[in-house]
Amino acid sequence: MAGYGDNELKFLNPFSNNNIKARKQPSRFYKTLKKISQLGMYYDDLIIKQSQAIGTSEALLGSYGYMPEDFLYTLALSDIGQKQYIGYFDKSLVQRRENLREFSQNGEIEFVLETIADECIIYDTRNYFCQVDVSNLRGNIKEDIENEIIDYINDSFKKIYMLFNFNKGHDAWSYFKQFLIDGFLAFEIIWDEDAENIIGFKEIDPLSIRPGIIKNENGKIQKVWYQYEDIIGVGRTLYDSQIIYISYAKSNFTSRISYVERLVRSFNLLRILENSRIIWNIMNSSFRMKTIIPVGDRSPQKQKEAVAEFISTYKEDITIDDKSGEISVNGKPSMQFYKNYVMPSTPSGAPEIEVMENQGFDLSDTEALKYFYNKFKLDTKIPFNRFGREEGGGLVTIDINNTNREEIRFANFKSRLTSIFQEIILKPLILQIEAKYPDLKDDVLFRSLIGLQFNEEDLFKELKEMEIMSKRVEFITQMNNLVVNETNEDGMSEQVPFFDMVFLSRKYLKMSEDDLKRNQLYIQRRKNGEDPITGKKIDKSDKNNNEDDNNKENDEDKEDKNPPEMEF
Repeated sequence: MAGYGDNELKFLNPFSNNNIKARKQPSRFYKTLKKISQLGMYYDDLIIKQSQAIGTSEALLGSYGYMPEDFLYTLALSDIGQKQYIGYFDKSLVQRRENLREFSQNGEIEFVLETIADECIIYDTRNYFCQVDVSNLRGNIKEDIENEIIDYINDSFKKIYMLFNFNKGHDAWSYFKQFLIDGFLAFEIIWDEDAENIIGFKEIDPLSIRPGIIKNENGKIQKVWYQYEDIIGVGRTLYDSQIIYISYAKSNFTSRISYVERLVRSFNLLRILENSRIIWNIMNSSFRMKTIIPVGDRSPQKQKEAVAEFISTYKEDITIDDKSGEISVNGKPSMQFYKNYVMPSTPSGAPEIEVMENQGFDLSDTEALKYFYNKFKLDTKIPFNRFGREEGGGLVTIDINNTNREEIRFANFKSRLTSIFQEIILKPLILQIEAKYPDLKDDVLFRSLIGLQFNEEDLFKELKEMEIMSKRVEFITQMNNLVVNETNEDGMSEQVPFFDMVFLSRKYLKMSEDDLKRNQLYIQRRKNGEDPITGKKIDKSDKNNNEDDNNKENDEDKEDKNPPEMEF
């Protein structure tokens, strides 16, 4: 699409007295960031150029009249690429976010958020909550640089993890909880002067940025982010290689803005019912009595005196000390268990004392509370056994036969959350690798080969896979025992398996093509005398020395187990 984006990037110093004045970046820094920001844009640009239909975002926002061409290009890009929800365009989100943050301070909501964060962000003894997964890289990149790249990936992961200060304290846990509340997280990736190494990260307001595109001097499309573009003298334009942006909601999909937003309705209904019960109990905890004192034809002043005299004679003030728990009646620490009331009767009548009964519905029943509390728990997606002892809270089991669907759904929900959250580490990691190895930027599949493995506390998914795999192996073994008679080269009849083992493994073992290739690679390396994982030649002398050491240790163990007999 010709004519998209002729904007020139300006890098402004936020600490300068004059924010309008741009500070010049080294040309190498500028060029390197441009190259990194072009990663994957060629294919997206080609798709947009070849597309003939109108996307959902284009149809939704394109009907508002004239819009800049680069903005329309961005809409088209959102329909083919990663469908992140851009909060910048929803001006009501600023107030909604504040309301959600205030709402999350309720004790029940805090418990839910902390439970999910505890289940997703689990630290090990080194304060790591995840590890980089490079298992898919084995056998999919050039063997001569495979080990070098994998070592660099592991080192870069540790560096990025430490630059986020995730190795100190529990910042990752707090960011995850904030993500559940706000629904957005955004960071700036800070590069060194040569734009070759990441040196830090800065948290930024995700509602202050929006994506865009520019066209460089070569006519290539580059993705950028505009920050505070409506504020004169403060606006920034940053390359995509400088921004990390994640969102709970996805554009073009019906979804809540954040996880907490789904809890508002059910929690408010539960709170209304709770408050009604509290008010009812407080109102009914007071014992009310009505006393009628006959005053006859006395003057108003005499009537007041008669009422005051009766009150002073028969009034009882019962108080409880909150600190000591002592009960006092009319200021005395002892309670009178029996009291005789004597009242005169006159021609005008006698005093009448009666108990006032409360009118209204009986709200002492809590069954309605249980119903709405269960509705609230259902909206949280957390299994019921996490909430209290009545539901089996605190019971930990790894028996796959006792795993219910509720646990499986919760595990899938956690997996969806972590798949979004991992972008915080995964994006800068991939950018750092491609900055080190520029040849990989043209490999479209490279990014899909790297992932993060989050620490898990529950083992039921692994146990389920192991049980299923065990059943498959048992079935394949039985199928492989099915034989037919064939005549060999010598003219003799012999029994051979009817099914090929490779066919059975592909069809019933359900191993992916990558796993099958990796397995064959390990087998071939072992046959060649190489280490199956690293591919390095195994030194036979070291192997013999290890065997000699093992034999020596075994001999020593035998001597310890069979000590020599001693003569006396």
